[in-house]
Amino acid sequence: MILEPFGPLIYQGEISEDFLSYLRAASKTSHEDVGNLLAGHLRDQRLADANPKKFFDFIYPHVKEYLQENIKRQKKHLQHYHPPSLNTIQFNLGNGPWINYQHKNEFNPLHSHSGDLSAVIMIDVPEEISKEPKFGNCPSVGMLEFVYSNPGFFFSGSHKIVPETGQIFLFPADLKHCVYPFQSDVTRISMSFNVCNLQFD
Repeated sequence: MILEPFGPLIYQGEISEDFLSYLRAASKTSHEDVGNLLAGHLRDQRLADANPKKFFDFIYPHVKEYLQENIKRQKKHLQHYHPPSLNTIQFNLGNGPWINYQHKNEFNPLHSHSGDLSAVIMIDVPEEISKEPKFGNCPSVGMLEFVYSNPGFFFSGSHKIVPETGQIFLFPADLKHCVYPFQSDVTRISMSFNVCNLQFD
């Protein structure tokens, strides 16, 4: 048996084809440049042209599943824990969502977000990125990395992911993360947003 009691949970899921088509269309109609408000070393970061209610309906089940997994963890540790039913979940998206168009040699430095939860959705990840040669003893080309603690005895203190089209990640907003550059002459499109003022019963 391996125990994993420490650290924040990271939700990794797959969005529906309908949602992916919706986001691809939104990525082609987004215009307002918000790069000056964001951490990314990216030339092109734009406010998403997304219908708030439709977008909320798409992401709601993912947020609910992430909360359910956190509740399961709490129940294991607290004898008199009375978990919420999650019949009602309310939140807003702060200043998002926004779309990141990552080009060759661009990156997102180690940073965290505001709000309660943060999310990344991979709208289009060209295959060329995962096929790039990897050098050294710590491959990271084009990867998404979450950093929680200093490394120690046989653990790295971080978790790297090779992103794929259609994936969604949810995590605590204060969890530090970064995105590494790639060398291929392609554009990777992703969306980020923050879950703010989260309330549930």
